[in-house]
Amino acid sequence: MAPTKPQDWLAAIDFTDAAAAGARIAQEFDGWAPELTALITDSDTAPVLRPFHAPPIGHRWDRLPGVTLLGDAAHLSAPNGEGANLAMYDGTELGQAIAAHPDDIEAALAKYEQTMFTRSTEIATEGAEVYEMLSGGNTAHSMINVLVEDEQTPISR
Repeated sequence: MAPTKPQDWLAAIDFTDAAAAGARIAQEFDGWAPELTALITDSDTAPVLRPFHAPPIGHRWDRLPGVTLLGDAAHLSAPNGEGANLAMYDGTELGQAIAAHPDDIEAALAKYEQTMFTRSTEIATEGAEVYEMLSGGNTAHSMINVLVEDEQTPISR
């Protein structure tokens, strides 16, 4: 898991100097086993900056006639393994809305977006909580808690 840092922290790293960038990133994993930090510092591959951007949780847009979004285009959020699931669910929901309103595409799109916005806000909130938990503190302990919780929580989507 990559450290969660603000853009100015990332901007201070010279990614053109692979050794210096790797050493600086490895500092964020102080206390980890040297065999693990060596995966960063001794790699043949230079670190690559890949910032993650997402719209604010609860983001919505105004209806545009004949157009809607689904999957990551509609609700990009922290990587939590739900992206493909959400895209398939969105497709199903959109198809059902169109089938329920075959002569009124605008009503179908409005119905789809109404339910999608509510659902995606809930999922984005959960995803942000998991991402925050896994990107700080005792990551291994946090991951075990997430897995145990997931095993005991029925899927409600």
